[in-house]
Amino acid sequence: MKDHTGKLLRNTILYIPAQFLPPAIQFATTVGWTYLLDPASFGIVTFVIAAQEITAYMGITAWSLYVLRYHTRFVDGDADRFRLMDNRMAVYAVLVQIMMSIPILWTLGAATGASLFLATAFYLTTRTLLMHYGEWARAEHRIAPYTTAQLIGTGAGSGLSIIAILSLGPLPAVALGAQALGQLVALLILCGQIGVRLRLGVFDAAIFGEVRRYGVPLIVGGVLGWAAGNGIRVLVQYSEGPVALGLMSVGWGLGQRIASVLSMLLTAAAYPLAVGNLERGDRRGALSQVSLNGVFLLAILAPAFVGVMLLSKPLTNLLIAENFRETTIVILPIAMLAAALRGLRLHTSDQTMLLLERTDVSMYVTMIETALNLVFCAIGLHFAGVYGAALGMLLGTAIACVGGFSYSFALLGLPIPPSGTLIRILLTTGVMGFVVRSLPEPTTIPALVIVILAGVLCYAVFIVLAFPACRVLLEKQVRRLSGAPA
Repeated sequence: MKDHTGKLLRNTILYIPAQFLPPAIQFATTVGWTYLLDPASFGIVTFVIAAQEITAYMGITAWSLYVLRYHTRFVDGDADRFRLMDNRMAVYAVLVQIMMSIPILWTLGAATGASLFLATAFYLTTRTLLMHYGEWARAEHRIAPYTTAQLIGTGAGSGLSIIAILSLGPLPAVALGAQALGQLVALLILCGQIGVRLRLGVFDAAIFGEVRRYGVPLIVGGVLGWAAGNGIRVLVQYSEGPVALGLMSVGWGLGQRIASVLSMLLTAAAYPLAVGNLERGDRRGALSQVSLNGVFLLAILAPAFVGVMLLSKPLTNLLIAENFRETTIVILPIAMLAAALRGLRLHTSDQTMLLLERTDVSMYVTMIETALNLVFCAIGLHFAGVYGAALGMLLGTAIACVGGFSYSFALLGLPIPPSGTLIRILLTTGVMGFVVRSLPEPTTIPALVIVILAGVLCYAVFIVLAFPACRVLLEKQVRRLSGAPA
């Protein structure tokens, strides 16, 4: 277990720039958009960005996950064959992104002019390919190219979007097109770093057959999973209109983004390690790695949610434009908790299913979650507006989370974390929450930063005191980095 923990911490540290900085930039960009875009335009832009996940599942996500899971099998003898098939799949993905732009804009009820259509297709294409080739880099444990692509894609895209809106006007097409341009620059750099060559080759039916077996449940589950996390956007759009969608999207999008970033902070490093253990025949070690990831994930998500819940009002009042604030204050912590539960399930329970090739079960869990979320969301929307819709999504997600973990523990052999470990994490989170709640409510950004840092410091101190093994591992890492003798 110590070996698993050491590898996870070491690789997680290396992945931190790519996993933390781009979302931080996106967070700042979203905040900036609340001042530059009206609610309806904000709703269109953020919906297209959220919809990229579902268009990717229709195009290349299943192949990307196949590459991440089975890349090592093709390294020695069939690397060229694998690359050529990848080129085919990339072309297919581009075509799908272009075609999917039409139904996305139709769903929004947006005027599908040429500029908005082209900007949407450009954004979806560049984002999808950048994510796919980022998975190639992860599969090859090439952290530097992965990090470079994420930083350039997000930084350039976000910066250009702000400049373009200020220069050309607050239009959705302007924001999306500028984002896509930055992503294109990052994509070209990444392709050069990992050796992508423009050769179409011959369609490989044998590989495609394996991908179809492995990936079809992932496609179905991914599409349904998008609905499970974003169905509220569609329901609010049709029931309340584009302005309500824009007002709701700030809190829902930021809450989901925070939880997603924290979930991926460990998963980027953990999953390749688990795959490596399984490929070497160490099933127990692979599952232990996933279980350990779940424990660390809980230790990150629990205090983050408590912090967001306690600081939602000052955070929103200080950062978000005034016409978005009232809705965001309430929606943000609900969205954060729903996304945290979903992230915990996806990156622990569902990851176990992917690892052991039980993608069919993962699909069924997602189907149940989607059905529950849409039903509860519709009921909540009818009786309590967008706030009830958000609570409905939270209820469905919580039920699916419990069901997914129960299956993985009982039937797949995922190790159950020691109850003492979980209790210590929750108690430490409670202490941090008490400290944050005891401090005066911040009324300026510097005061908000001080309160957040106080909470982080308090949690870090008490978590190290609660887990002496973490202190030993951290000391070893510090000695390793400093060159001091162990």
